[in-house]
Amino acid sequence: MPLNTAAEIVISILYIIWIFAGVVIYPIFLYYLTLTFTGLRYNSRFIQPPIPPDDELPFVTIMIPARNEGMVIRETLLAMANLDYPKDRLEVLLLDDGSTDDTLERAREVASEYPFIRVVSVEGGGRGKSYVLNYGLKLAKGEVIAVYDADNRPEPDALKRLVSMLDDETPAVTGKVRTINWKKNILTRFICMEYLYFQLAGQSGKSRLYGTAILPGTNFVIRKDFLEVVGGWDERAMAEDLELSFRVIAEGKRIAYNPLAVTWEQEPESWRVWFRQRVRWAAGNVYTVATHIKHLGEIPGWGLRIDLLLTLMIYYLLAIAVIVADVAFVALFLTFGNITWFTGLILSFVYLAFLLEIFAGLYDGRIKSLSCWLLAPFMYYTYSQIWVFISLAGLWEGRKAKKVWYKTPRTMG
Repeated sequence: MPLNTAAEIVISILYIIWIFAGVVIYPIFLYYLTLTFTGLRYNSRFIQPPIPPDDELPFVTIMIPARNEGMVIRETLLAMANLDYPKDRLEVLLLDDGSTDDTLERAREVASEYPFIRVVSVEGGGRGKSYVLNYGLKLAKGEVIAVYDADNRPEPDALKRLVSMLDDETPAVTGKVRTINWKKNILTRFICMEYLYFQLAGQSGKSRLYGTAILPGTNFVIRKDFLEVVGGWDERAMAEDLELSFRVIAEGKRIAYNPLAVTWEQEPESWRVWFRQRVRWAAGNVYTVATHIKHLGEIPGWGLRIDLLLTLMIYYLLAIAVIVADVAFVALFLTFGNITWFTGLILSFVYLAFLLEIFAGLYDGRIKSLSCWLLAPFMYYTYSQIWVFISLAGLWEGRKAKKVWYKTPRTMG
């Protein structure tokens, strides 16, 4: 093929890429930059609502789904026992789903010291977190349900801060999740930065713009009567938190976000475990998209509808953005042999926006460690590039995955 013809083909492809980037990718990144700044504003102006006196606090049932969590379960239950919440208004259900390690033994040791902690062996389990939560819901005595993962260590005031924001229009409240092992290695630092940014834009930013957040898989409370009205957790969903969030908002209700209600959790310390976890999450998004895309019209307000659609497709949008930015840069360089400062700036927009967002998350999270700030510029060219493969694997997994436990292995007690 003559060089001129090859160059013309490359230029034509480049134009198509630019049109796509200008119409889709760049506006999305501008939108997330907006969420970043509104998130900073939300957090800086957030005021903790008054916490009711102990005798006016609601009875809360904390549900902790667990499977083979012997390494962490003792510390988690002790963290629940140390919550600054009246124990005569608190019930903790450790929902063991057929563990084959010493989870039950360790949990029962702690429960023997604290009468408000109850260890439950889930019958007919092995069908995933949603099944276990629905099983626990039938046993729960509380008027409010709280959910924590088996590796969580909420700060003593977290539960009080969460329940203080419940009302008729706000049947669910979520708090902030921090990474307890973020100093372990480069991967845990990347995960820490990712989580800080997600919560800044996806929780604080949305709360500021739309008055609602999204439920994570842990550190949230929800009124039991409302949960029963919407049918509990969808046992077919692998991303049960996102799926439930969609139904809460579709009911015309809001999910409040309290950035001062903090829990600490352990994150994967190996790339293989992290990749497997994220593929499962991406597959869960595939299911949620397939289930709820036709119900977007039930969401109040066009802005929130578009935002939820972006949330459902975030794994794939990020992957597409990475591919478009990479291909455009290479194509332009191969075509013209050099990059001017202006074209370089345009091509670098995705990277620069990404970097600004990560820095904002570090600033908001008060991370002073120099290692994170120095690693942030490399995060896009390493950590984020892998999302392309995660998205493709998630599409495949979403077609065939069985709804069973996909437990992240623990590495510390």
